[in-house]
Amino acid sequence: MLLRHIGDYPIVSNLGPTTDELWHAGHRDRNFYTYGNMGLCSSIALGMAVSTDEKVVSLDGDGSMLMNLGTISTIGREQPRNLVVVVWDNEQWAQTGHQSSHTAFGTDLEQIAQSCSIPRTATVNNLEDLEAVFCEALEQDGPWFIVAKIEETEYMPVAPIEPEMTLYRFRKTFGA
Repeated sequence: MLLRHIGDYPIVSNLGPTTDELWHAGHRDRNFYTYGNMGLCSSIALGMAVSTDEKVVSLDGDGSMLMNLGTISTIGREQPRNLVVVVWDNEQWAQTGHQSSHTAFGTDLEQIAQSCSIPRTATVNNLEDLEAVFCEALEQDGPWFIVAKIEETEYMPVAPIEPEMTLYRFRKTFGA
């Protein structure tokens, strides 16, 4: 659904299922897949956002975000107007055995983002609300921090990603 609205903006996707689903939904040169970078997806997207005028979208996970909460405070400090962070919150560290994450016990990532001076935040519980907020984020200045509460059922097949080619292919989309 997000790809219908994203246009040609660069996307940075979290490790595992997020990258697999993005690849299967629509592999393109402007997708930067971050296999093996748990906790760094939104940090990478932040670095991109401060070095371009284009919107940059981060598709992160609650477990990864919890591993690097400093990213949220750095986004709040830097205030990149062109950054949209979407956090898929399944309330677990699914990749390591489905242990409940802190968000299952009351940690509210949206409140953390607000306390870090991120001006535009939302928590959504369904696709309609996600689509509406995401479209608003693409049209308005940010930074944006959107927590999408999700339930996982099964995983897509592992995408045939080659990290070196991802970097090469992605860099070429920025020209010089």
